[in-house]
Amino acid sequence: MKKVPYMLLAVLVLVMFQSATVAAAEERTLTGEFWWEESGRGGDLRSVFTPTGEGTWDVVFYFRFHGESHVYRGTAEGSLFQGALRGTVLDKDRERTFTFEGAFKNGEFAGTHSEVFSGGAEKTGTLTLS
Repeated sequence: MKKVPYMLLAVLVLVMFQSATVAAAEERTLTGEFWWEESGRGGDLRSVFTPTGEGTWDVVFYFRFHGESHVYRGTAEGSLFQGALRGTVLDKDRERTFTFEGAFKNGEFAGTHSEVFSGGAEKTGTLTLS
């Protein structure tokens, strides 16, 4: 029986561990609410976070506003359990870009959302998720 060099064995174990770590992080659906300050309106919010690496996610937000269904897709980084989370999403026509940021504390996320313009970002409201 041939001996496997220790360095090769160590690399194989590391690759297997990293793959298991990403696979262990499963898609997570969170629900909550959003508030749009300018209009004084809000509503229910559903989000689906799909892991893309350690602490990185693809995210999709589903909500209704002014009687219309909206789907915003993008990416996020941070924790879905405890600590900071931030991301960027685009509307379905990719004409509007929004950022969101906040933190999870005791399983509850509280944050803000902002629309991105050429001159910077302007806060548009708040959101919660759990």
